[in-house]
Amino acid sequence: MEHASIHLAPIKNVTDTLFGQKIVDPYRYFEDLNDTIVINWLKSQEDYSKKTIERISGYKRLKEKIISLEKNTPFTISKYKVTNKGSYFYLKRNSDEDSPNLYYRQGFLGEEERIFTPKDFKPKDNYLINYIQPSWDGQKIVIGLTKNDKEFSDLIVIDVTSKEILNGITGNSLPTNLGGVDWLPDNTGFIYTYIPIIAPKTKGYLHNSKAIIYKINKENNQLKDVFSKNNNPEINFKEQDFPLIYLTNPKNKFTLGSVAGVASYRDTYFIETDDLINGKNNWKPLFKKEEQIKQFIINGNELIYRTSKNATNYTICKTSLLKPNFINPSILVSEDPTRVITDIAITSHGIFYVKTKNGVDAKLYCLNNDITKHISIPKASGKINISSKGSGYNDLWVTTEGWLSNKERYHYNSETSMLKEENLNVVSKIPELENVIVKEIEITSHDGTKVPLSIIHKDNIKLNSNNRLLINGYGAYGYSQKPILNSFLLNWINEGGIYAVAHVRGGGEKGNAWRKGGFKATKPNTWKDFIACTEYLIEQKYSTSKKIAVWSRSAGGVLIGRAITERPDLFKAAIIQVGKINTMRSEFGQNGKNSIKEYGTVTDSLEFKALLEMDAYHHVKNNIEYPSVYLTAGMNDARVPAWQPGKFAARLQAATASENPILLSVDFGGGHGLDISSDKKNTELSKILSFALWQTGHPDYQLD
Repeated sequence: MEHASIHLAPIKNVTDTLFGQKIVDPYRYFEDLNDTIVINWLKSQEDYSKKTIERISGYKRLKEKIISLEKNTPFTISKYKVTNKGSYFYLKRNSDEDSPNLYYRQGFLGEEERIFTPKDFKPKDNYLINYIQPSWDGQKIVIGLTKNDKEFSDLIVIDVTSKEILNGITGNSLPTNLGGVDWLPDNTGFIYTYIPIIAPKTKGYLHNSKAIIYKINKENNQLKDVFSKNNNPEINFKEQDFPLIYLTNPKNKFTLGSVAGVASYRDTYFIETDDLINGKNNWKPLFKKEEQIKQFIINGNELIYRTSKNATNYTICKTSLLKPNFINPSILVSEDPTRVITDIAITSHGIFYVKTKNGVDAKLYCLNNDITKHISIPKASGKINISSKGSGYNDLWVTTEGWLSNKERYHYNSETSMLKEENLNVVSKIPELENVIVKEIEITSHDGTKVPLSIIHKDNIKLNSNNRLLINGYGAYGYSQKPILNSFLLNWINEGGIYAVAHVRGGGEKGNAWRKGGFKATKPNTWKDFIACTEYLIEQKYSTSKKIAVWSRSAGGVLIGRAITERPDLFKAAIIQVGKINTMRSEFGQNGKNSIKEYGTVTDSLEFKALLEMDAYHHVKNNIEYPSVYLTAGMNDARVPAWQPGKFAARLQAATASENPILLSVDFGGGHGLDISSDKKNTELSKILSFALWQTGHPDYQLD
C-alpha cells in the first residue's frame, strides 16, 4: 500500500536460479549506490522520515530531556589505559562538549592534564578519537582519528611531555576491531594491521591486509610487512583474512600472530620477538581454530588460555610454548556446567577469572597455588571485566556494570584481598532509576529450550496488558547481551514503559553451544526464541501486541527482520538500525567474503537454504499487514551497506496491507554509528524512541 508522500521505488526484477530454486529480487539495482535513481529515492526517504518524526508532538521535548539527563553527569570517561609505570591515559568528554579529548595523569591521584584535542588536528575535517595506545614507558601515545563515522583511522603519535605530533601520520587502520596497536619493546615504533584499500566501492576493499612495523623515526614508505598473505605464503591466508599481532608485554620472549576474520576461533602462529623485530620470517604454527581458543595470555614460556573445546562453558588451560601440547594441556580451571568463563587475567598473585550465568550474573574468582577463592564485589554485578599488567605485577583492575548502574572501576590489592574504588567517572545515583526492578528469568522456547529473559520496569507497574514494551535482542557472533545501562533503557523507562532483553541463541550467554544453536542452519532458533519471549510477556500481561516495539541493530537485523516477517501480528513497531536483512546478498557486498564465516554462502546447497531462511527481505509477502518499521542506514557504513535496509524498506512499502508507516532514515554523512558525536547520538535516539512511543500509543507522542 502506498502511503501519502511516499514514493514507491520502481520494481526491476532479477531472477536467480540456485540449486533448482528461482529467487526473484525486485530491488537488486539498489546494490549500485552510484545509481542516481537509487540515490534520489534514498534522499526522498530520508526527507520523508525526518519530516514525519519531527511532526511527533513529543519529539523535541524528548530530545531536550535526553540532553538534560546527559548533562546531569558533568563528564564521562572512556578508553582507560594504564601503563606498567602507572601512567593513566583516557578520553574525557565534558557535558558541554560534543566529542571527547585525550587526558593524562601520572598515577590515579595525579594531576589531570589534557594532551590532545582532535579539533586542533584538522578543524575542518571533524575528526573524533576512536582509539588510544600509550607506549610501554608512557612517553608516547598512538591516537586513532576517524571522521564521518567511517571507522577507519589515521594513526598519529604524540609526545606526552611536549604534546607535539611526532613524525608523520600512518593511515588505513581499523584499530577498534583489528587488534589495535602493539608497541615494540624499545618504544621506537609499533605494529598494526594495515589495510591497502579502504574505499568501499573499490575492488579489493578490505582485502590483503598486512601486519606492519611502523618506525616513528622513519618515513611512511618504509613500512615493514611482517605477517601477511604476501609475506607468509606458507600460511593459508585468504585475501579476506586479517593478520593480527599480539605483542602484549615488552618482556615477552614470544609474539603471536593470528589469521583473523569474523569467526570465533583462529589459526595462530608464534615467533620469537627478537626475530620479528630483526626481520627473520620464521613463524611457527601454534594452534588451529579447531582448538577453540577464545582468549590467551603469554606468561614467560607458557600459554594460558580459555577454550571451549570439549567444554561449551569454557575451561582455562596451560601449555608450554616451547613444546605446545593442546591435546593434553594442564587444566587449571574446569568447566562449570552452570556458568560460562567469560574473562581471564594474570597477576603475580595468580590467575583471575570471571564466571557468568545466563550472561547477566557475573562473579570474580582467583586461582593461586591450586586454591580457588571467590572475590566479593561491593554490589551485585551483571557484567565484570578484568585487566592487569601481567604476572610481574600485583595490580588487577575490575570494571563492573549493571542494567541500572554505569561502569564502576576498582583496584584489587592481592595482599590485603581488598577492592578499592578507582573511578575517574562520577559515580552517583540516577533518580530516574529509583524504584526500578530487574527480573532475570528463563522462558521455554519453541523446542523446549530455556531462554534467559531480562525484564526491567518501575515497581509500580501493573501487569494488565496496558503497558508499552520495548524488547531488544541480538543473537549473533557469540556476543552476549550483558547488563549495561544504555540510553534506550533509561529513557524508555523514564517514559513509563517496560524494557526487556531476550538473550536468544546465536549469542554467547550460555557458552559456545548457545552460539552454535543460532548459527547458519540453526539460525531460526534466534528469532523463534525472540518470538517465544514476546509471547511469554503477552501471556503474563506485561503488554499486548498493539503496544510492543522491538529493536536491534547490525547483525540483529536478521533477528528483528525475521521475527516481524514470521509473526507480523505479534508486534506493533520494529526498529532496525543499520541492519543486516538481505543475507542472500551479503557475500556480494563490501567485506562480503568475511560474512560467509557467520552466515554462509549461496554456493553451498545447505548454506544457501539457511541463508534464504534467515533472509527477511525475501520473506516479505504481498498484502500482509506488517507492523510499523523504522530503519536506518549509513552511506559510509563499512559493515552493512546502505542498500540492505534500503531494499527492505522498498519491499515492505510495496507489500504491506496496513496503514503502518515504513520509514527509512539515511545518514549520507555517516556509517555504522560507532564513532559519532554526542549530538548525533542524541538526535538518533530521540527519533527512534519518539517513533516507538508514537506507534505504541503514548498520548504525548502523536502526530501534530
